[in-house]
Amino acid sequence: MDDASPALMPDPALPPELPPPPMERINDFPDGISPMLVKELRQGLRTYTFVILFLVLQGLLALVLMTAGAATSSSSSDGAGDMVSQIVFCFFSLALLVIQPLRGISAISMEIKQNTIDLMVLTRLSAWRIVWGKWLAIVSQSILILLAILPYLILRYFFGGMQLFSELFLMLYIFFISGALTAFTVGLSAVPSVIIRGMLPILGSIIMAGFVLWGLTPELYRFVAYLSPSSHEFLGAIGFLALTLYMGYYFLDMGASMIAPAAENRATRKRLIGLAVLMLSYWILQAMDPEIALLAALVVMGLISLDIFTESSDFPRIVCRPFLRFGVMGRLIGRFLYPGHASGTFFFAFLSALLAFFLVLQSRFQGPDLRTWTLFGTAVGIMVFPAAMIQLFARKTRQRFALYISLQIIAFLLAVILSAFFGYISDQTLLWIFTPVPAVLLPVTDALWNENNKVGITFVSWTIAGLYYLIVLAGALPFMKRIQRLETNQLNREDGIDDVA
Repeated sequence: MDDASPALMPDPALPPELPPPPMERINDFPDGISPMLVKELRQGLRTYTFVILFLVLQGLLALVLMTAGAATSSSSSDGAGDMVSQIVFCFFSLALLVIQPLRGISAISMEIKQNTIDLMVLTRLSAWRIVWGKWLAIVSQSILILLAILPYLILRYFFGGMQLFSELFLMLYIFFISGALTAFTVGLSAVPSVIIRGMLPILGSIIMAGFVLWGLTPELYRFVAYLSPSSHEFLGAIGFLALTLYMGYYFLDMGASMIAPAAENRATRKRLIGLAVLMLSYWILQAMDPEIALLAALVVMGLISLDIFTESSDFPRIVCRPFLRFGVMGRLIGRFLYPGHASGTFFFAFLSALLAFFLVLQSRFQGPDLRTWTLFGTAVGIMVFPAAMIQLFARKTRQRFALYISLQIIAFLLAVILSAFFGYISDQTLLWIFTPVPAVLLPVTDALWNENNKVGITFVSWTIAGLYYLIVLAGALPFMKRIQRLETNQLNREDGIDDVA
């Protein structure tokens, strides 16, 4: 018998130990919370960025309310109340829509730089739990800011002239958009390119700050009216919020895909969810406005194309196993849902054909609209253009995502420049010369659309889109042979046969 075992036994003469007091039990996080969230939240609450933001926000709002309360008279209480609402929402929006998302710029890149991703994986934390924990830590701090702002909004009620529920809805609306923007920066922080993961969030934050200061704050009463359940714009606001939430999920999953091992297939789920969101967004918004429905579907399709045209087509044979269980049908489905830009090319063709089918059904009830088909063809060309350029000039690059984004930015800058100079150019030939860049077709359609040009513009948009797609398809076909070899090797592995070379 071990000599130490009696010492471990409790003394029956002593009373049993009592549980700790309730206040001591809430001093730490429960064991059921994700360890990644606990780690990031502890670090985030101690950073100077959050502490300074929180204290400055509290001080400014308290000062504004005291000043407004002292200066308010019975004859000007409504005007003071509107002013207080604008100031509260201005500070709140700047904190949640500008500062908080910027805190996610280095969320994953720091872990990659410090070589701690592999250590996290050894603790059985999946790539999704790592990204989700980092995002949730920043959003939890945004919740603290939201809860700290609510008392000031309730005090503003006593100034009069307040639409309580609509302003509360607007505050929650801003919070959800902040969560999506934070997901964008957290997911983008996994991109290897320093320029892309730094430039896009900073540029976006500048644009968002300008919108808050000169768009949201002066027109606050309009946004409050939009979120009234009795308004005609309420359904559109809810649809935009749903699309924003999907974008947040997309970028979180994109970040998880970039740090996940090659054997973890995250592409199939993303494509299926994107397909479902595209169909739902199109048919739900169709009842409100067909143009908005098409625009929402194209935004979802653009996000999917950003993913499928930049994924690496190198994956191990174990990824094929779930598809091979369904025989020939599984292999056929795999050609659309395997990871990589090769299968993504076929999936993109499927999405384009599906959306074209929806437009054909719509034209049977509302009549054909060449402008709608031109917009659709231009959007398809915009999505395929960077992938075709990568296939022609940078086929072996490992920075497909950064290069894809860079080419899109250059194309849209060219379109903006040509659109700005169009009024000073008498000859329209310059616009037509640059139409091989599909983004240029947007100002061309806007400036030259008439009865004489509309058929030609529609034909050019689809010809350019089809040409670029054929280039991408030609680059995807060789990878199909590799996928076939992977499937054969996986079947041989299960049958105990040596791999096929």
